[in-house]
Amino acid sequence: MEACGGAHFWGRELAKLGHEVWLIPRAYVKPFVKRQKNDAADGEAIREAA
Repeated sequence: MEACGGAHFWGRELAKLGHEVWLIPRAYVKPFVKRQKNDAADGEAIREAA
């Protein structure tokens, strides 16, 4: 997950469901966004950054 305002809350909630959560600072994800900022582009960038 890209670390944002609610990321810690959602990270804890997803961890309760058995997921392994990694919070990635936005500064590490931003260079991987290749086109306009939307959820699909952000998800792909987070996957590449991880």
